[in-house]
Amino acid sequence: MEFTGRAAARFLGVRGEPDPALLARLAAAAERVRAAAAPAWAARLLPLRAEGDALDFGGGALALRSVHLARNLRGCDRAFLFVATLGAGVDRLVRGAEAAASMEEAALLQAAAGELADAFCDDVVAALARDPAVAGCALRHRFSPGYGDVPLSVQPAFLAAVDAQRRLGVSLTSSFLMAPTKTVSAFVGVEPGLRGR
Repeated sequence: MEFTGRAAARFLGVRGEPDPALLARLAAAAERVRAAAAPAWAARLLPLRAEGDALDFGGGALALRSVHLARNLRGCDRAFLFVATLGAGVDRLVRGAEAAASMEEAALLQAAAGELADAFCDDVVAALARDPAVAGCALRHRFSPGYGDVPLSVQPAFLAAVDAQRRLGVSLTSSFLMAPTKTVSAFVGVEPGLRGR
């Protein structure tokens, strides 16, 4: 999981080049997050049927309508659904800082964890690209529920399709947010007969 601190600084609202002192504090926070994290992921490759904005993954395992996701997946005949998490230890670390009334430290940890979660997703997509089942194919940029017009309400079917609760211990709140909090779900389209673009 690559960490530069720049994305974390953006999560804190910093515009432009972050101050070196802030980057140093974020790097220290990232080391604490790494020590608390237990990164894990699970994925499933499903056939995709698309008719306009109507998308069906795996013959009914997950079906939704989305203009934005349909655009992202145009030309794809399959898609990976993946869930990646940094684990519950990161939540405990942040809660510990909050309980100690160190809100500044909690914010640094949250920001560092956010960048590391994104970096871990990049690592997962790189691993998916090496899957022999998609050799010679192009993978699209990952697209998560909650982006564009894909509602978070698809999360129950998404997590069920990947069996994320059993495989990773990931669950959902009543508002469809995932726990542990530093968890990402995403679609990655597979376009046949092409190499990455």
